[in-house]
Amino acid sequence: MAKKSRFDLFSFGTITHKTKQIKVMPTSKKWQHVSSMYTYNLSKVPNGMGGRPDLISQKAYQTPEYWWLICAVNDISDPFEQLIPGKLIKLPII
Repeated sequence: MAKKSRFDLFSFGTITHKTKQIKVMPTSKKWQHVSSMYTYNLSKVPNGMGGRPDLISQKAYQTPEYWWLICAVNDISDPFEQLIPGKLIKLPII
């Protein structure tokens, strides 16, 4: 039996960005409680990192692996449209 991924619990949506289909954050209601699970610091999205939660994760946590947490805590389903330079976001303390 194949090992289940933590993402198997959630349904991902897709959007078209510049003619390419991409997955967006899970649309499951199970993600709605994530922001209440963490304390966080507030930060502005730096110039050059708009639409790139992986780069923000790299700068904040020294790994791009927490991109999904940044999106979930900030209720971002489409980073290309919602994660713009200068926007105030929550960065979970982990």
